[in-house]
Amino acid sequence: METVLAQPDIKNASQNGMDQLTYRELLKQEIFKCADNTRLTAKMLFPDLFTIDFSVIHDQILDAIDSEHKKIVIAAPRGIGKTTIARTFAAKAILFRQVQFIMYLSNSAGSAEEQTENIKYELLGNTRIQDYFGNIKDSDFDYAKDDRFSKLAWVAFGRTLVLPRGSGQQVRGRNWRGQRPQLIIVDDLEDREEVRNPEIRKAQREWFFSDLLKCVDQFKKDYKIVYIDTLKHPNSLLQGLLDSPDWHSVHLSLCDDKLHSYVPEYMSDKEIRIELDRHRRDGIPHVFYMEYMNIVTSAADAAFKSEYFQYYNESDQEFQEKLLSGDIVNLILVDPAKTVEMHSAYSAIVCWGVDIKNHQYYFRDVVAEKLYPDELYDQIYLMAKRYKAYPIGVEVTSLKEFIKQPLENYLRMRGLPYELIELTARRGTGEYADKNRGKEGRVAGLVPDYRQKHIWHNRAVSHTLEEQLLSFPRPKRWDVMDAAAYLIEMLEKGDRYFLPTEDQVYDIPKDEYAELEQMNEAPPKLDWRFYA
Repeated sequence: METVLAQPDIKNASQNGMDQLTYRELLKQEIFKCADNTRLTAKMLFPDLFTIDFSVIHDQILDAIDSEHKKIVIAAPRGIGKTTIARTFAAKAILFRQVQFIMYLSNSAGSAEEQTENIKYELLGNTRIQDYFGNIKDSDFDYAKDDRFSKLAWVAFGRTLVLPRGSGQQVRGRNWRGQRPQLIIVDDLEDREEVRNPEIRKAQREWFFSDLLKCVDQFKKDYKIVYIDTLKHPNSLLQGLLDSPDWHSVHLSLCDDKLHSYVPEYMSDKEIRIELDRHRRDGIPHVFYMEYMNIVTSAADAAFKSEYFQYYNESDQEFQEKLLSGDIVNLILVDPAKTVEMHSAYSAIVCWGVDIKNHQYYFRDVVAEKLYPDELYDQIYLMAKRYKAYPIGVEVTSLKEFIKQPLENYLRMRGLPYELIELTARRGTGEYADKNRGKEGRVAGLVPDYRQKHIWHNRAVSHTLEEQLLSFPRPKRWDVMDAAAYLIEMLEKGDRYFLPTEDQVYDIPKDEYAELEQMNEAPPKLDWRFYA
């Protein structure tokens, strides 16, 4: 964190052994440094707005808006103060006379006007700004006689026009004393309800690209556009800008994949888990992922929906009884990083508990890390030992020589009873059946089991899996759900299929019982397959 000079008590400066003139001159030098540093501006000139240290999330926002890029898009989690930062950036441009025309946009004219009035209030009510910059009311602009602008537009220092505008309002042709908008701040433009309507999304997109982006001076190119919002829909304008190579994009999350908070002063690790659990109980975990992690999900059109998810705890009595009775067989699935430098990408190791008698699959544990090969072998061994899971399925399509033999060697040296099973990509079902033998089709193969409520998630470890499933087929990462999806192939290789319930068993002649019972005898100790 940058060290900044505290606001001095100029009237009592002599008591500190420094005359007022010298002290004031030193402070002025520090204030001049704020011109190109919004972080310093916030701490020196607006300490009442920024009372805690900036987090890694705030640092990324501040670095982006102070960069040389002309078009910046930031997806930030809700509630961390992104609007306050946007207002401070506008205030800095006003104070240091960096621009003559600021346009501030939000989802409605009322919202935009509220934020520009906040900027005005923060400038007018700040004594240190008045001491060093003068009164912003020094204006010769007569609002009443100029109908080109909103009555709530205002001018600072007789120089810089601040114009609020709502989504869809007239922005083309705006010109202030020969100057087109030089700083455009787009803050929370998309309305949560309206963005669900495809017609409204289309109209807003057309307005944004045809009107707003063309209202700047294309010859001088002396403009900067900062778009900051929280994702509200997979087909939102914000998502389109994040995907565009024409925009410098910053994609932020309140926490990491293990739910560790990046802004503990705002929401601690514990509070994040409580918030996620609340969304799960309400059947809307996708809302948590969008608002706090900016992960694109669609409750309406998603292949995997929030209502498909069922939860259990490892300590649940019913679950423990199934473990003790032997109804649950555990197996390990491994999806190693598809690169020789494995530590540069994510590998995933998943433990499933399979209960063919009660028609249930339990997602019990997961490791998803950037691992060196030896670290990967260690994690596979530890998980297999912890859950007594000797069937280990490993995806070997592209890295067979780096995975199978070294892993087999590793497990043999440790004397772990195991069966190593090679897994390969396979085609999906339904709408994904025509895709290549890749992960989209493989992951889609889980949809029927989720829809039929066969799958249960360990509440403590399923966060990353759910995040990826809800954003399918456009996730930021595939590792965990890709590893989990090998369940289908693993069960097929082991001839593991659900057994009929008692009320579904047909009458069978007595002379056939012996043969059937022989077929369904318990498998050998180190063989998890059933044989016909």
